[in-house]
Amino acid sequence: MVLREGDDMAEDPRRVAETPEVMRRRLRVALRKARDKKDLTQRNAAEALDWSVSKVIRIEQGAVAITPVDLRALLQVYGVTDQGLVEELVGLARESKRPSWERYRDVYAPASLGFFGHEAAAKTIKSYEPAFVPGLLQTQEYAEEIMRELGVPEEQIDLKVEGRIERQGLLDREPQAHLHFILGEAALSREVGSRHVMMRQLDWIRKLGERPGISLQVLPFSAGAHPHVGGAFTILEFEDENLDDLLYLEDAAGARTFREEPEVLSDYYKTFSLLEGRATSPGDLNTVLEKIEAARFSDAAEPLTASSTSR
Repeated sequence: MVLREGDDMAEDPRRVAETPEVMRRRLRVALRKARDKKDLTQRNAAEALDWSVSKVIRIEQGAVAITPVDLRALLQVYGVTDQGLVEELVGLARESKRPSWERYRDVYAPASLGFFGHEAAAKTIKSYEPAFVPGLLQTQEYAEEIMRELGVPEEQIDLKVEGRIERQGLLDREPQAHLHFILGEAALSREVGSRHVMMRQLDWIRKLGERPGISLQVLPFSAGAHPHVGGAFTILEFEDENLDDLLYLEDAAGARTFREEPEVLSDYYKTFSLLEGRATSPGDLNTVLEKIEAARFSDAAEPLTASSTSR
């Protein structure tokens, strides 16, 4: 954990997972606070070190890494003299360069990989998925089938599934994050692979719903339309109050993350709260799953086909 100088830089002593993505965010937040405390502009800092202003901006945005030598010089300009703090920040600069999710860069978008790194360090995860079972809850065979049906090249499937399973390690993490999922009825009713694949997938969701710290709700078709009705989104919250919440969107337009944009985050928080009120109770999960299983995936269920609904 980064130590802070002064009461205004105090930090909660409880540790969370120190992924490279989180370490980069900690470093840039600490640098911005130190510059503000010294009452310097980014131009002031750049001129003091004979750097370009864009270099300071990119460092504070986390767009580029900073070397230990440059970091020590910058901290000197900012008047940070506590050697314990200096060494802590230098350590962050070094450790944040470690490859994170690097082996999956050919099969996942950069925004997704950055999100995975932050996800592993979150205190709370709030997720809404209207169409498919979210990756953190998928069985391996469901993950394989959904990728195949979505047209992922066969040679990429194994690696993508491996990444998905690695993400699921946070389900057993100590201390465990609080996970709150709202799943659209379509996500649980859409047949992926086969009825048997779906029955095993729903059974796994049932078991996850029994775990402490995991809240699972289902948004029924009867809940009607709502803002963001067609798009999945996830909000990450962190133990460190100096780290802004992160919003992750994944839809037909691709994967995107939003930070330090309170109006955007506020909109999605309101939507999540609205959906929470319209969704079934976590205590009713087993009953809801039984109804879906009976209606869609039991041997007696009547399959719905395009020909049977055509007029």
